[in-house]
Amino acid sequence: MKTLFVVKSNAAVGRVNDYNTWYNDVHLPEILKIDGFQSAQRFALNPTQMQNTQTHDYLAIYEIDSNNVAETLENLKQATWLTMSDAIDQRHADVSVFSSVTEQMLSSS
Repeated sequence: MKTLFVVKSNAAVGRVNDYNTWYNDVHLPEILKIDGFQSAQRFALNPTQMQNTQTHDYLAIYEIDSNNVAETLENLKQATWLTMSDAIDQRHADVSVFSSVTEQMLSSS
């Protein structure tokens, strides 16, 4: 089983460069120091979409320890040493935890 901690977010108005620098150079490395976080990767919204209305410009996906989800989340809550930035629009961030229900399938082509 794989468990993902998924964060959809936006930069604060006029702060895209600050937001991306903080997220890539500070936040991701700090999160990966928290026990239970195993990997991290960020994505930017592609301009080509199936649905015209999108609420978030960025996505971060973290793989976390599937055997200790609650403990990993508690470790995150206790990480008061994390460097936060006012370049992220924290009011509209969307955070979810997903656990796999199938094995990963690969294209046959």
